[in-house]
Amino acid sequence: MRDAFDDQTLKVTVEMTFPTALNEPDQVILDGYIVPSKYLLRQITKILLLLTIAYSSAFRIAYMYIYLLRNCKLTTKLMIIDCAHATIVAINVLLTVLMLLFAFDWNHFRKFISHIKSLSLETDRLTVRTIKQNRRITQALLIVTFIIYMIIFYTQQKAISIDTVNPFVFNLLCFHEMLIRFVFLFFLNMICNICFWLKAAFNHINSQISDLHDTSDQSFGHLFCKIRDLRQKYSYAVRSTQSAEKLFRWFITLYYIEYFTYNIVNIVMSLGPKMNIDSIWLLFISIATLYFIILTYYLVSVNNLSREGLEDLYELSFKLNTAQSCHENDIFIARMALSDVGFTFANLFTINNNFITSVFTLSFTIIITLASFIYQ
Repeated sequence: MRDAFDDQTLKVTVEMTFPTALNEPDQVILDGYIVPSKYLLRQITKILLLLTIAYSSAFRIAYMYIYLLRNCKLTTKLMIIDCAHATIVAINVLLTVLMLLFAFDWNHFRKFISHIKSLSLETDRLTVRTIKQNRRITQALLIVTFIIYMIIFYTQQKAISIDTVNPFVFNLLCFHEMLIRFVFLFFLNMICNICFWLKAAFNHINSQISDLHDTSDQSFGHLFCKIRDLRQKYSYAVRSTQSAEKLFRWFITLYYIEYFTYNIVNIVMSLGPKMNIDSIWLLFISIATLYFIILTYYLVSVNNLSREGLEDLYELSFKLNTAQSCHENDIFIARMALSDVGFTFANLFTINNNFITSVFTLSFTIIITLASFIYQ
């Protein structure tokens, strides 16, 4: 009796000390998120991320507040634009902290995993191999750019802060910048990983829709069941996308606001008659643009793939000869034609080709207007 009690106590202690092993589907889906998969969904991970971004952001905001008090004289139009940009950056950092505190819900990530598992993509070796290859490429890009960014940040701040900033404060500034960049790249890598699965889901469905044209069994029961099964899978893929969109809605919104305000101000200031464009400035712009291209490419790809099978479904309607099959196909076409599947900007606009074109057009208009106002 005593031995049995000791064995049970030891078993409970081990289970509390070590995380429960994930089953194979969860292991495949949760790999590649920088944090080990067995810790990713745990509360401690969210707490550490919150503490890291809150601590580093508090220092960053305090430092920028001191910078604004010392340097914002508002004597010229160019100084006003520079101070406005610094203020926007500080506000964006504060909003990022608030976003992580109140708008980032891990339950949406759990729902994403639940819906994506319903498609059984983790059992497809080719799909898993493609996702792992994309993960390695993306992570390599993020790691290299992270190292380059920190080197040029250190170099630039060293040149600016020499004889004006205490070495201890300077080291703190670099350390906190590293923490902020790490958290940003953690979320960027997480979005990319989720997009890999969403792209694989829609590719899988589109491939099966295309295969219906070549099937030899044209009987009513076969096509009816196939179309209904694909509609069910498409619903799982849409639900997965909706969960991912709710998880990262405000992160994506804040990122686009920061990226375009940062570039608008920098481009306007570079157009000045006495402005010299150096290599460090170009490297900063290049790294920011690379992150923008990576994120936007995957977000737009999800939206494009979600309606890629529309033409195949339309052509399939010519081969259907029963009212029930035609009705199933019409429902599928109507759902796919909505074009609302994907990530959004503040839940107002779906991020697709038209959205990116409109944002660039608006940005160029603002750049021309500001440049004309400042340098006239």
